[in-house]
Amino acid sequence: MKQFFTINAEMGKKLPIVNSLRLLTIAVLLLAFASCNDSDNMDNAWQDANTEAYNAITKNPEYKALKTETGPTGVYYKVINSGEGTEHPLQTSSVKVLYKGSYYDGTVFDLGSSLNWVPSEFYLGSGGTIRGFSFALQNMVVGDKWEVWIPYYLGYGATDYYSGYTLVMKGNTTLVFDLELVSITQFPK
Repeated sequence: MKQFFTINAEMGKKLPIVNSLRLLTIAVLLLAFASCNDSDNMDNAWQDANTEAYNAITKNPEYKALKTETGPTGVYYKVINSGEGTEHPLQTSSVKVLYKGSYYDGTVFDLGSSLNWVPSEFYLGSGGTIRGFSFALQNMVVGDKWEVWIPYYLGYGATDYYSGYTLVMKGNTTLVFDLELVSITQFPK
């Protein structure tokens, strides 16, 4: 059997190509594992900053804790503009909303209706919105404009959220929404 050789320039020796391929494979695997650790460290740093930002909001007197009949939800909001309405949406209501969704650092993940200013319509009781979004809307009146902070457990949860093979949302992500309630259509209970 014929052996193929390559020159190892550093040592001036000839090594079989097979050995060179093994060394190359090992080097690639080491780099892959190293990058996984860097990715994990970046995820941990991002997660720590995410949690720190949410905790800061919970202590900021400008933000109020949203409560339901059973107690606090973990959703915090700041009133930007107060509406003139008196009626709150029910869980069975349809609402029209202007909104934009972002992460704690201001990075926008959902432009919602902020590009064309056409309100989006949601049916609150249908499961078509995340729970924190629905809780906030049920406490607003027409014309209210709020900045709302939603903890991960009322958002997309603790695990990464995918659409097909595309990562849509990292797990444990605090969501920040700019919400303006435009209209309510009440349906009988």
